Amino acid sequence: MTDDAHPCWAVYDLDRLRTNLAEIRRCIGPDQACIAALKADAYGHGAVPVARALDGEGLTAFMTGSFDEACRLRAEGLNTPVVMFAGALPKGMADLIGAGLVPTVVDRASAEATARAGRAGEAVPVYVKVNAGLGRLGVPLEAVEDFLDELATMQGPEVQGLYTHLPFGDARGRDWAEQRLAAFDALLACLDERGLTPPVTQARASACVAAGLSDRANAVCVGHLLYGLSPFADDSLADLSPYRPVLGEIGSRLIQVSDHPQGSDIAIGGSYGIRHGRRTGVAPIGVAQGLVRPVPGSRPQALVRGRRAAILAVSLEHLVLDLTDVEDAAVGDTVRLLGGEGDAGIGLDDLAAWFGMTALDTVMALSGRLPAHYRDAAGGAAGSTPLRSDAR
Repeated sequence: MTDDAHPCWAVYDLDRLRTNLAEIRRCIGPDQACIAALKADAYGHGAVPVARALDGEGLTAFMTGSFDEACRLRAEGLNTPVVMFAGALPKGMADLIGAGLVPTVVDRASAEATARAGRAGEAVPVYVKVNAGLGRLGVPLEAVEDFLDELATMQGPEVQGLYTHLPFGDARGRDWAEQRLAAFDALLACLDERGLTPPVTQARASACVAAGLSDRANAVCVGHLLYGLSPFADDSLADLSPYRPVLGEIGSRLIQVSDHPQGSDIAIGGSYGIRHGRRTGVAPIGVAQGLVRPVPGSRPQALVRGRRAAILAVSLEHLVLDLTDVEDAAVGDTVRLLGGEGDAGIGLDDLAAWFGMTALDTVMALSGRLPAHYRDAAGGAAGSTPLRSDAR
């Protein structure tokens, strides 16, 4: 599992990934297609391993914003199309098309660049991003019909998808999303009347799916739910209990155990003269591996030999634990910051709260900084990936 030279790791459960997808499909029904959002290295879970696990699941597309990640997916020989979220300059469209990717166009300049990049007489599949109210990227909702008419006059671009993004995290945002879904539905109705509706239309993402919102589009694009993460700041908006985090374990091993007698003038945890004897343990995992210092007043813990041990300090490359109640702890014992052992367990939400982050922020902070291992019982194999080259 780990390299003894620096024992720490992350474990991702690909069976949970597929179970989460099955739950999403149960919620949306058999007539809706699914697109998997693999942006940000599959939300920090590893775009290539995630794509491999999902390639045979009948998804309409993978979508990502990173050209490098998309090229790695194409190099895997996967069958699922890879659509690029908007993120390229117009002059970069030729590179996307040359790599066998489906670009997103957001304005006339990107559409014209796509037309120039295609081979004469050959259609270039594209998706069109609509700004339905988020105000970030895309063709303004009221301009979409004219934009599609203009695209139809260009040689090359063939619109295969039309999508927007309507994320929200609270009740007020849900009300806004319902209004914007209705506006996008009205656009689709107009396009239907004119015979302009592309094969794929999508507005709902994880928040809309979890909250039970509906629309007339024929696909959803899911990220948070796929990885077992909440899209909400207010979790009362939906029951997320059927979804389980794909990040299943963060662990290390004790590299030293020390006994400090009463009165020892140790500084860890602000002690400076302890009233009672204390046993401490050190694991080689810290800020450099993606942890942060705990929120003041929180009581972060790890599991050692199935028992809870308080985290006393997090430094750049070390974690210090109070092992006073784990008297049999020894060098080499596993330290679990996330996951279960025996009857005890530490959840991702627990870990995130102790460090003052959301679950997604926690996954992203750890991503690429720890050797990643993948459980895949359904796929019949497990694998691992090394640290990213930019990991610190």
